[in-house]
Amino acid sequence: MSFSSLIARKFMFSRKEVGPSRFTGSIAIIGIAVGTMAMILSVSVLNGFESRIIEKIIGFEGDVKVSGDIDYEKNINNLYSIDNVEDFLLYKERKGLILGKDSIARMITMKSVDIDKIKNFYDINLEDIIVSDLPVIVLGKTTASRLNLNIGDEVKIMSPLDQNAIWGFPRQVKSIVGGIFDVQVLDFNDRVAFIPSEIGKKLFIRKNNYDGIDIKIKEDSNPNIVKKSIKEIIPNSKTETWKELHNKLFSAMKLERIGSLIVLSLIVLVGCFNLSTTLMLITIQKIKQFGILSALGATKTIIRDIIIRQGIFTGSIGIILGLTIGLSAVLIQNIFGIIKLPGDIYFTSKLPMIIYFSDFILIALIALTMVSLSSVIAARRTSSISAKNTIVLEK
Repeated sequence: MSFSSLIARKFMFSRKEVGPSRFTGSIAIIGIAVGTMAMILSVSVLNGFESRIIEKIIGFEGDVKVSGDIDYEKNINNLYSIDNVEDFLLYKERKGLILGKDSIARMITMKSVDIDKIKNFYDINLEDIIVSDLPVIVLGKTTASRLNLNIGDEVKIMSPLDQNAIWGFPRQVKSIVGGIFDVQVLDFNDRVAFIPSEIGKKLFIRKNNYDGIDIKIKEDSNPNIVKKSIKEIIPNSKTETWKELHNKLFSAMKLERIGSLIVLSLIVLVGCFNLSTTLMLITIQKIKQFGILSALGATKTIIRDIIIRQGIFTGSIGIILGLTIGLSAVLIQNIFGIIKLPGDIYFTSKLPMIIYFSDFILIALIALTMVSLSSVIAARRTSSISAKNTIVLEK
């Protein structure tokens, strides 16, 4: 241990140190601890909600989406050659009109798929689809509520953009509500309805039989690697990962995370101001000792180094406390789920909290940088005291 560190530790843990410096030092430690803890909790909550949103998006759309003007039936078998692809589902989609009870209508995106596969392929909280002589349609919870529909109700679906070649009227099909899904994120519950592939062929006029492919990849696989593999075997396709499809959403969430760190770091800054005050008060209290050190040959650089190290030691106590309490709170919430959330408003029953190692290091560095800067500023102000000044101050 260096000479400066040894003196700084003796000053910091001296039991004779009482009065204003002890009080402001305690306030500084508490302020830094609270600010650091708040950053940990805030980032962990944002990470938790982001993780749940990602799960819902992937559950509704898959990990990778292939679209474009390609021969889907010709290229579909090539997907089996990609090791990381777990499953895929061809689809056709078009804006359509749903006519419910009392002639209540709603425009929505109709996604034509193999209706028997959607429960296993998509993670959309869907119960078993009823069997009926009529074609079934699977609606989102919000859409069903707006149209006052329940499972088993009859509806008419039509495509205003695809007209009958003979009469010029929109094509329409009578169907029955076979299931209601509940994704609880974004506007999926009021944006998309699933219809059988055979009905899609009747309703939608298309040059190609399909508009795209939703692809699920194996757990722990990298969607970017799968995308690259798909581009190699289907070069003319438009291939996008879930992150690229919702780039604006995740960019906004990233900015929100940065903003929360900036705002909450102000709490640490207040603690750092108290830390600077503490260092100045300690310097005045220890003026005789500093004078003795100066008389023994200690330079201003050594005096400044002692003050800086004392500030960093004191601030580090607050940082460690804040990190420990914050991580403990995250761990307790994940194990016991103490903070509950209303299921009808949020898409999870308890407050999700996730803290990544990179976030932990970043928060620790932010707090440590602010503590170090405040210590340097305080040291520059107080290190100008010389041995002669000590005599005056002692009197």
